[in-house]
Amino acid sequence: IHKDPLNKHGWVTELLGAGDIDRVIIEWRSLLRQIAHAPDLDWPRWRGLQKIAKAILRETESPTLTNLPPLEYHQTKRVDHRLILRRH
Repeated sequence: IHKDPLNKHGWVTELLGAGDIDRVIIEWRSLLRQIAHAPDLDWPRWRGLQKIAKAILRETESPTLTNLPPLEYHQTKRVDHRLILRRH
């Protein structure tokens, strides 16, 4: 599923929604990034795990990376959430 996130709909059930699958993919990639960027230890199994984590991250695209359009000018301004009530 990590190679083709659009294939996630085949995993959707009445108990497991598309959002649940998205969250698992995001958490899985987060764990892989933590392993890949963790300090190097003098332990062959750890180095092997880091190598595999880096390879998986290179071969798959993050589902959170999207090409968003630029913000409109009014979207770059600070939002004022005050409620102004009229007095009688």
